Amino acid sequence: MSTARYQPNRLWVYLTCIYILTWYLQLGLRVGLLGTIRFEFCLGAILSLAAFSTYFSIPEKNSPLFGPVLFLLGIFTCYTLFSHDFSHSWNIYFDRVVKFAMLAVFLSVFVRTPWALKMVVGAFLLAMLKLGQEGFVGWVTGGQVWQNQGIMRLHGSTPMYGHPNSFSGMAVGCLPFIYFLFPTVARIWKCALLLLLAFCAVIIIFTGSRTGYVATIGLGLVFFVLSPGKAKWRYFILAGLIGAVTLAFAPDEYKERFESIFTMQEREGASSETRMEIIHDAVDVYLAYPLGVGVGAFPLVRMEMFGRFQDTHNLYLELLTNLGPVGVIAFFMVIYQIFTVNKQIQKRLLGCRSPDQQFVAAVSKAVVAFIWARLFLGLFGMDTYEIYWWFAIGLSGAMWTIVQLGTTENTVSDHAIL
Repeated sequence: MSTARYQPNRLWVYLTCIYILTWYLQLGLRVGLLGTIRFEFCLGAILSLAAFSTYFSIPEKNSPLFGPVLFLLGIFTCYTLFSHDFSHSWNIYFDRVVKFAMLAVFLSVFVRTPWALKMVVGAFLLAMLKLGQEGFVGWVTGGQVWQNQGIMRLHGSTPMYGHPNSFSGMAVGCLPFIYFLFPTVARIWKCALLLLLAFCAVIIIFTGSRTGYVATIGLGLVFFVLSPGKAKWRYFILAGLIGAVTLAFAPDEYKERFESIFTMQEREGASSETRMEIIHDAVDVYLAYPLGVGVGAFPLVRMEMFGRFQDTHNLYLELLTNLGPVGVIAFFMVIYQIFTVNKQIQKRLLGCRSPDQQFVAAVSKAVVAFIWARLFLGLFGMDTYEIYWWFAIGLSGAMWTIVQLGTTENTVSDHAIL
């Protein structure tokens, strides 16, 4: 078997990294010229053509994710075509479902060696580091902190993460990669991960997001369960110390914000009551339309039925009201398969000693924890059509290919054929 088969096309890997940076940092909004020439769209189009060309030229079989993902895409398509709000559904379908699904294709097709996996994970963490640094500076200077629901809350520097809940969710999503990659990387990258951890801690605390607080606690439990043997108790002690220090030094307004999760009492506003109202309306909408109202169509139907426009603010209600029971099943088939594929990847790499094998295993564990984090965040957020699931699907498919090809065992030169 030719070693060229194992060598990534460096050009497409580099361009995929640029695409990740462009999307997460929203460079089209930051750099006027890039926005004018629609750089993100053009780059995505070039990568799409290259991905489909490459896909049909490689002999490897699809990962077990292929069938469930195709089924979910079919559900999205049907519930767009027959939506109660076709124009809105079409915009979501094209701008989110199709565009984000292509990232999964890029990762699955182009990332075929540990080197390529390191590149794309590095690009993702670099983008997170930049966003975290901007949040940290905005917190120190006060430039990104203003009052929201009775307390001073930190906001993100880009529209995508402008809301405190979204910004906190971004930081929570970084924690699995920091936790699992830390033991596998060189000292300089450990320093970068620790810096990112500091940024994430500031963001999670000072966004005042109860969504982020709940997800962080839930993710902590996942880390405890996934930690092996004696490491569980070392982690438990460390988590306890971090929690105690946080409670000791966090301002009272953020402690009160955390306590309001249980007391339902807020300094200002009535977001808890509003959420309960949304839940009741969502149940009524589902009972009226048990097969679902269509992709993103809940606000319109809610307005028609109750004169209130807000969306579900809950992943699970969004799935149920938008896509019905079939959509819920399709979505969780994909989630189950992500867990299954990564369990198989970790089983294949169990006891492996090489740095590449340890890195792939660490990313696999991080993806599982990342999905758990997003499921926790989904308790208070509408994430059905977001990029997170596709990012995890793409990384899982890439690692499946890496393990099947044995590129962690058959080390070859990084000098790829372009």
